[in-house]
Amino acid sequence: MGLPLKIFKTFAVYLVTFIYIFPLLWFCLAAFKTRAEIFANPPVFFPEFSFDNIIEAFLDTSHNLINSVIAGVGSTVLALLFAIPASYGFARYKLKGSGHIELWILSTKMMPPIAVIIPLYILFNKMGMFDTLFGLIMLYTAINIPFAVWMLTSFFRKLPHEIEDAARIDGCNLFQTIVLICLPLIKSGIAVVVIFSIIWTWNDLLFGLIMTQSEAKTLPVVISGHSGQTDTKWELMASLAFIQLIPIIIFTFFSQRHIVTGLTMGGVEK
Repeated sequence: MGLPLKIFKTFAVYLVTFIYIFPLLWFCLAAFKTRAEIFANPPVFFPEFSFDNIIEAFLDTSHNLINSVIAGVGSTVLALLFAIPASYGFARYKLKGSGHIELWILSTKMMPPIAVIIPLYILFNKMGMFDTLFGLIMLYTAINIPFAVWMLTSFFRKLPHEIEDAARIDGCNLFQTIVLICLPLIKSGIAVVVIFSIIWTWNDLLFGLIMTQSEAKTLPVVISGHSGQTDTKWELMASLAFIQLIPIIIFTFFSQRHIVTGLTMGGVEK
């Protein structure tokens, strides 16, 4: 009975995996289809693989693709610059009420984004930050900081104090101790913060849709713009979604080791 049960479990795993992956494969195939093939009945599973849609979509949205890259990378770097000293302070210095401050910072990540979209829209308009990359980067930075502080604080707490004491005995000041000693030892945690921050920023639609109009539009906003009341350009939407998906797949594939290491080592300890 052991072998049949093992075969059944293996088959069930492959079946469930296929069910979850099939919609993803379907829209990836749609990126290479013509409009006639998309609406064909019976459905065309294997198109002639024309790259015309992808080339057209890439040329038309290269500016928006660059906006997504700048917003994602810029906000992630800024979030790390703020989160590293904050998380080190929480981990190494016991101040009155620091636990409540930590909880308050983390609780901002739990807030539904739609709850603050109207006040932020009014604020950005009055400050002249509407439809600007600078405003978008500042917004994404504020959203990414809570997760970065929570994750990095747990990593700093796991570092033995003796390592920092030895570095200071050797002549390192506080800044050198953090940069040269601590950061290399928590690189897995930094990698997790970078990965999740970039993925969230890259896929964000709500803030990009409300806070931009033309100049600072990101790729998800452009994708949603091809869906209208009278016509939906499915072939271009699929092509743009394919262009948006590929960098994330490549990025995640090469950094999956850091994701597993970071998430398993970054448990919160009190």
